Amino acid sequence: MDRTSVLVVGAGPVGMVAALELAQHGVACILVEQAWHTTHHPKMDVVNTRSMELLDRLGLAEPIRAAGVGSQHPSDVIWSTGLAGRPITVWQLPSVAESWRRIRQRNDGSQPAQPWQRLSQIVLEPLLRQRCQQHPLIDLRCGRRFESLSQDQHGVTSRLTNTQHGAPELIRSEYVIGCDGAASQVRQAVGIALTGFAVPDLPAAYMIHFRSRDLTSLHRHGRFWHYFAFRYVILAQDEVDTWTLHVNATDPAEFDNPPADPAGFLRQILGTELDIDEVQLTTRWRPRYLIADRYLHGRVLLAGDAVHQMFPTGGYGMNTGVADAIDAAWKSAAMVKGIGGPALVDSYDIERRPVGLRNLHTSHRHLGVHLAAGKLLADGADLADLASFLQRERGENEYAGIELGYRYDDSPVVCQEGAAAPSWTPERYTPTTWPGGRPPSVLLGDGQPLYDELSTGFTLVDFTGNGRAAPLLQAARDLGLPVRHVTVADDLARELWERDLVLLRPDQHVGWRGNTAPRNATRVFDRLLGRAPGCAW
Repeated sequence: MDRTSVLVVGAGPVGMVAALELAQHGVACILVEQAWHTTHHPKMDVVNTRSMELLDRLGLAEPIRAAGVGSQHPSDVIWSTGLAGRPITVWQLPSVAESWRRIRQRNDGSQPAQPWQRLSQIVLEPLLRQRCQQHPLIDLRCGRRFESLSQDQHGVTSRLTNTQHGAPELIRSEYVIGCDGAASQVRQAVGIALTGFAVPDLPAAYMIHFRSRDLTSLHRHGRFWHYFAFRYVILAQDEVDTWTLHVNATDPAEFDNPPADPAGFLRQILGTELDIDEVQLTTRWRPRYLIADRYLHGRVLLAGDAVHQMFPTGGYGMNTGVADAIDAAWKSAAMVKGIGGPALVDSYDIERRPVGLRNLHTSHRHLGVHLAAGKLLADGADLADLASFLQRERGENEYAGIELGYRYDDSPVVCQEGAAAPSWTPERYTPTTWPGGRPPSVLLGDGQPLYDELSTGFTLVDFTGNGRAAPLLQAARDLGLPVRHVTVADDLARELWERDLVLLRPDQHVGWRGNTAPRNATRVFDRLLGRAPGCAW
């Protein structure tokens, strides 16, 4: 039997991020994956702003940008009756370069620390896999199929099968993080159910992933990231020659027998004689909205598609999973290192499930815009009226409150305050250091982002530098907890961060804030580490 601190099941983006986060905290893991190779399926096409902030902590932002779509390309969304029809309107979305300019120009805390990055999962996975293979604390094992597990008060014994020769394998770990996708065997092994709903107006879809340099045809109505034409959508994957077409079924059985000639079917749907270099992949899939009843069971935590599945509108699926992975991993690491208390692991479900549920419903909201616009078109609406409707109801990929503003208001490992919480809307991020939320990103007087000073562990941001932080720093030393002490002399940053002292957790969420340290500073860390959940301030 092999032994490790944490077993991570599933080496997709979420599982690999979990493994890299564990390693960042000095905790070893075995990362198992049934497949031998990274995916050939373009399951996502954007890493959103919050995910880029979290991945930047792991040194991944620049490699991801180097591998993704160039910073000069805008991300416009074209609405049309089809390539053979007429354009309706355009949602103009910025390029990465333009987003960086906005960050510099609007230094008011409302902007992200990192712009989003267009990138296919086909490109992202090899990058993450290389990082995992290179890290000495990550033991990546492909060709391992998870079968079952059993738990006791000291750990988890997992049973796997080596798919190369069929031999059984046993792995003993203190914790298991299940990131093994929609059909998660880990979730089934611990008896957690999924609840949700299907999308009756979109009973099924058919995907064609293809290569074409026929920009005359594809860019007939302008250059685009997404091209929405109701019956179908085209995604530009790399601004060169790689595209993905999704065609909505008109009835549940339409694609039970996939088209024998995918290229011919593609031309038929588009209504144009498109030059196609290669059809790389086709598949049938069903839109659905599902969320797990719980995110953990004992020492088993679940993340990503294993606990939430949603339509691609908004790009929330993988991006929600990245934040799941960071949360699950830093808390598991704290438990392995002996500094976490019983409430810390329990807080994973309390914090992350409401975020998953909110993102699921927000994705459904965005899908509703598509469906409503399609009905207006079918009912003969004037295209100018339809354009006005679409501009009023835009928000897909623009909801900063969803991406940046989610807060853990009910968390047992956050030092809540008695006052009324700041306002929240899905459309906008409100700059605040309200405990449980993400603090504002701000450029300091020398142009340096404050976020660059934050640790992947705990960080105490100190706007005084006069010794007020000493009790908190001493309490951390007494617990053997490393805390980066960052002293900041910047009036704008102090105004946006609202308190003289702000203590951040490893996931960059505010754990505690105040103008002076509490009399018993140890109780702050007891609370944040789940050691004393009943503490009050």
